[in-house]
Amino acid sequence: MEGNERYAFAIKDTGDVDKIIIKDKTPSEIILKRDDHHWTVNGSGRAREDAIEILLETLYRMEMRNFIPERMQPTVIKRMAVRGKEVQIYKNGKLAKTFYVGTEAHDEMATYMLIKGSDQPFAVHIPGFNGFLSTRFFTQEHLWRSRTIVSARPGIIRSIEMTYPDSSSQSFELNVFSPDSVYIKSLQSGEVMRNRDRVKTNLFLNSFRNLTYEGLIIPSDPIYSRKDSLLASNPVFRLKLTDIDGKVTTLSGYRIKGPEESLNPELEPQQFDPDRLHGFINDDKMVLLQYFGLNPILKPKDYFLK
Repeated sequence: MEGNERYAFAIKDTGDVDKIIIKDKTPSEIILKRDDHHWTVNGSGRAREDAIEILLETLYRMEMRNFIPERMQPTVIKRMAVRGKEVQIYKNGKLAKTFYVGTEAHDEMATYMLIKGSDQPFAVHIPGFNGFLSTRFFTQEHLWRSRTIVSARPGIIRSIEMTYPDSSSQSFELNVFSPDSVYIKSLQSGEVMRNRDRVKTNLFLNSFRNLTYEGLIIPSDPIYSRKDSLLASNPVFRLKLTDIDGKVTTLSGYRIKGPEESLNPELEPQQFDPDRLHGFINDDKMVLLQYFGLNPILKPKDYFLK
C-alpha cells in the first residue's frame, strides 16, 4: 500500500455502508447490519439510532492528523496488537475497508489507527472535535441495542392496563375501538368512566410513541442477582400494552433504596431514589428507568376525569 491509500481512513459514501463489524481482543464482536431502514445488532434487535449516527459520522469525518515519528511506531503497533480493535466496513454487501483502532495519542486529541495492508499507523482525528475516537468503536452489545420499551402510535394501540398495587382504586384499563371510541374503566370496580377528558386521553396515548429506558442491567451488575426477588415483590406500577396485532408488551417498575446521605425537600432522609426505578420489560429484560421519562404514562385513573 502506497501514497494516500495508507491514511485514507474516511468513508465518504456512508449511504452505501450496510454492515460494520467491530472486534476486540477479549474477544468480543459486534455485527451492525442495515436491514431496510433500520440497523440491527448481532442479527437480532434494533440498534440505537443515535449510536449508529455517531459511528457513521465518525467514519465520514475522520482523517489523518499527523504522521507518527518512526521511533514511536513499533510501540504504537505493539499496543494496537494487544488492545486494538478491528473494524470492517461493508458497502453494498462487499468488504470495502478494514482498519485497526488503537489507543489515543498523548494529547488525547487523536487516536492511532492503521489500515489493513499498511505497516504505518497514523494519528487520526475529526477536525474541530476535541477528543479521541476509540470509544466510538465499542463492542459491548447491550450498549448498541436500542433502549426503546415500546414505540406505538395511538392508531395501533388496542388496550392499555395501568396497575398500581399500592393504590388499586387508581388502576385502570383503557380500550381503543376507534379514534373516537376510547373507554376507560376502573380495574377495581369495573366501572366505565363517563366523563373522560379527551385532551388528556390523547396526550396519554401519544406518550407511547417512543417510551425508552435509561440503561440495561446485565448479569455483571450487582443488582442483577436480586432479579428474582424483585419480580416476586409488588411493583410501583405495572403496564400492559396490547397492539392491534395482539402483541403484548409489559413493563413493571420497582423502587430503588435511596442513598443514605440523600434528603428530601423537608431535609428528612430519602427512603427511595426520587429519580430512578428498577424495571422489567416482559418480566425478562432488567432495566434502569427514569421517573422523568415515565411521568407522561404514570397517570392515575382520576387524571382522566374532566
